Parts: sequence; structure tokens; C-alpha cells
Amino acid sequence: MPDNSEATLRIPAVSADAVREGRTPLARVDGVRLLAWSDGVASHRLPSGRFRLAARLG
Repeated sequence: MPDNSEATLRIPAVSADAVREGRTPLARVDGVRLLAWSDGVASHRLPSGRFRLAARLG
């Protein structure tokens, strides 16, 4: 993402903690905010930068 920008990520997952950047739950990464987890979809606000994400689906 470009500098000084944000994005909202919506990703299917079994729980909010199932979305990870490496081995760290995404919501614990600096600058990332968990917005919601509902109906099998986690929503996060991400700051500018690069992320390598994985999500457990079941």
C-alpha cells in the first residue's frame, strides 16, 4: 500500500485469531486494528506496508 494510507481487509476465517501475519495473530501486529468478526469473516484495518497473511478456514 502507498505511504500514509489504510485499508480494510475482510477475510474468511474460523476466528479473528486465525488470521495471521507469520505466526502472530494479525490483530496483535503494530498499527492493525480488529474491526469485527462475524459470520466467519474477520475485518481488520491495516496501515500502509506489506503483509504476508494466512487464515485458517476450518
